[in-house]
Amino acid sequence: MKLEKFKQRDPKKIGITIFTVVCVLLVAGVFFYTSFASFQTEQEFNIIHGTVGSNGDLYFAFYVDDVISKTMPQKGEGYVLDKEKTNCTKGASVEFNETDWSVKVLNMTETRTKCTLYFEKEPPKAIDVILAKGETDELKFDKTTDNNLRYIGANPNNYVSFNNELWRIIGVFNNIDDGTGTKETRLKIIRSEPIGKYSWDYDSTGSYNNDWTSSQLKDLLNNGAYYNRTTGSYYNNSTTATSVDFTSNGLTEEAKTMISDAKWNLGGSSTYNDVTTSMFYKRERDTEVYSGRPTEWIGSIGLMYPSDYGYATSGGSTTDRETCLNTELYNWYEYDDCFNNDWLYTGSYQWTLTPRSSISSLVFRVASAGNVYSTDASSSYVVFPALYLSSNVKISGGEGTENSPYQLSL
Repeated sequence: MKLEKFKQRDPKKIGITIFTVVCVLLVAGVFFYTSFASFQTEQEFNIIHGTVGSNGDLYFAFYVDDVISKTMPQKGEGYVLDKEKTNCTKGASVEFNETDWSVKVLNMTETRTKCTLYFEKEPPKAIDVILAKGETDELKFDKTTDNNLRYIGANPNNYVSFNNELWRIIGVFNNIDDGTGTKETRLKIIRSEPIGKYSWDYDSTGSYNNDWTSSQLKDLLNNGAYYNRTTGSYYNNSTTATSVDFTSNGLTEEAKTMISDAKWNLGGSSTYNDVTTSMFYKRERDTEVYSGRPTEWIGSIGLMYPSDYGYATSGGSTTDRETCLNTELYNWYEYDDCFNNDWLYTGSYQWTLTPRSSISSLVFRVASAGNVYSTDASSSYVVFPALYLSSNVKISGGEGTENSPYQLSL
């Protein structure tokens, strides 16, 4: 048997080998720990309220305008959390507090949970978007005491998507009282298509009057079938009620969140054939009503005023806007340039909100001939609901055209 000399291993070489292995393991661990696409621990960002597991249990990634970021935007920088995109793994979810700009992770039951938060620039307020346009060929100040900015012309780009339908912006209105004394600047919009033909007021006994606060149409729009997106009945110029169905075109719950109550003026006019647009505007806000009738109403859904119709004209080449505004609305049927260049003119008989103050049963309406005249509240004419949006409603997209209406959001 051949004997070989025993060789003792070099301690230095053993130490180097062990050190190398440890370094490799540390590098691999660091790589594995940081390989979650810039996810960071809760301790580093200090944004979690509540108890979570030990370091390494929860990770975050932040996307700002769809670009990954190592930090989330600060409060006041004009960003909002996109709740639809934001997500967590392993069944967890995010609760974001906009007041103190903090995040709480709910239903976290496993380690290495990852939450991705998406932040986008907050959409501008709808009012600011329209006001920024200033006076243009499509927008004019009405030169009243309130100096409201109104869309004018035959077909201006004032379309909005509201209630999953096309509506249109009448204008930006100043000093709108919400019924508590708080006055704000708010957008007033009107449905692009009528909801049908209805009496302004009627009941089972055949009675009717021009008091909007007790009218059948007010009830339909504010607490009846239209408002509640359901079915109901209506006395449409008949003592026998007919069925109405608003299950597909009544107000959605989302739409209701964008509406705020407003104080609607119910002043009327005792005359009909001598009233210009500016005169109607003043009388609508005055206190002349039929004996005992209220002069104001606080609610959500109303109708356009005669002055809304008048101020919406741009006039034409033969009769300019100034001439139209100085012409009695009763006589507009003689001036094609006035009503044909008015986007609120539809060619149908349509209701307004304003009563004839000298007679208990008459309400002003726009006629198919383009002029404004009063008629019995029992008549069945087309109805275009109108309302004031909440002042915090935003425009999140769209161009205001019929094919690309402004997209509204809160």
